[in-house]
Amino acid sequence: MNIQEFYLQKANTNLNGSIISAVILLVILSFSLAFSWNLPLFLVTVPFLLVSLVHYNGFVLYKNKMEESAVPVPLYEDKELFELNSLLLTFAPAPALRVLFFTPDGMFAGEMRETRIRRYRWFIPYFADKRIRKRLGIYDSEGIMQASLIQERNRLKMFDQKGNVIGLFYPSKRKAGSIGIGFIGNGKKLRIDESTGLFHELKLIRDEGELSARLQKGWMPLEWTHYFKDANIPVLTFDYSLNQQERLVVFAALASRYMYYDH
Repeated sequence: MNIQEFYLQKANTNLNGSIISAVILLVILSFSLAFSWNLPLFLVTVPFLLVSLVHYNGFVLYKNKMEESAVPVPLYEDKELFELNSLLLTFAPAPALRVLFFTPDGMFAGEMRETRIRRYRWFIPYFADKRIRKRLGIYDSEGIMQASLIQERNRLKMFDQKGNVIGLFYPSKRKAGSIGIGFIGNGKKLRIDESTGLFHELKLIRDEGELSARLQKGWMPLEWTHYFKDANIPVLTFDYSLNQQERLVVFAALASRYMYYDH
């Protein structure tokens, strides 16, 4: 998959939503006329009409993005997910979390999602679903799991591809401006901070105070805009010196921060 195909997928999803809402609206109107139901038609039909229009607008928006984006030319096929120093993030609908990663040339690099999704959880409210412990997999573009995260009571346990524990991530629930702290290796500590405002960003800061990774919104090199038609798409950049364990702390922070972003 590339970014053009992603835009097409989003366009088709919105089109299907628009059609379904319109069909429900027509069924209500037909039954109301056929059986002379005395319904407050305005109150009953307007929500479905609005939903249909919103989805149709989304269809047009993503269709235009698909048509305007350049055909991706693969430039990073020789690199694994944890070797890439620049990733662009998009979010797909899921009961909890599904993040898609793209390379700057518009090619699909991998994703982070739950290893097992139960359909009934689409209907569970947030306050109930958040009590369910999540197991998240980090997959490459071929769908092969490269690492995983298991949610425990007050932390995320990080595993490598072989299932070995390589670190822990503790989300910060009270401290403003902080996403959490990760511990890897021999007790090495990495802090994830968050700043808000015009340019929202997350920062990975090593023990010695060195900024080593950053997630930014509202910033993108001009040459990448040939493929990505959303100026606010989050861009994740790593320092080339970061190893897989350190990068996994960033993925754990993303999971903690965006768990229900597109629920």
